[in-house]
Amino acid sequence: MRRLLLTLTMAVASVALARPAEAQLPLKYGVQAGYLTGLSDIATGVPNTLDGTFGLGARVALQPPILPIGLVAQGLYYFPEGDGSLTTYSLAAQVRLPLPVVSPYAIGGWQFRRASQGGDSNTESGPMIGAGVQLNLGVSLFLEGTMEFNDEITGFPDVDTNPLVIKGGIMLG
Repeated sequence: MRRLLLTLTMAVASVALARPAEAQLPLKYGVQAGYLTGLSDIATGVPNTLDGTFGLGARVALQPPILPIGLVAQGLYYFPEGDGSLTTYSLAAQVRLPLPVVSPYAIGGWQFRRASQGGDSNTESGPMIGAGVQLNLGVSLFLEGTMEFNDEITGFPDVDTNPLVIKGGIMLG
């Protein structure tokens, strides 16, 4: 009888003290900056026209709090010297160690690039992989390095098609 009374008391208390669940949408959004640096000029001695180019963009991440796997969609518009332009977009999977404050991660996916120079433009795509670290302090700060693997850009002989991109930014949400 005592067990039944205890169980009934717990059930009544649970119903009386219950609050509606507030679901947290695991969607984060933010801004990022990128810096292109090439490895081909080191290996071949040929200067890269986009080396040292700075870019700004946006980033959206779907990061469930329980799972260490998420999706990241991002875009960057670069500001090269001269009359050219370069825009990149990527969709990637992110695997992270879900630690409370500092969260290292690996990222890999597919990257799309649109380059134009002197009226000629070209669009290409290829895989990208990288690693980074996320600092969670109410807002999330991140720093990552990615390597992009693309085909040669027709009409753009001085452009490194496999740049190392350093990205950093802030995520909200």
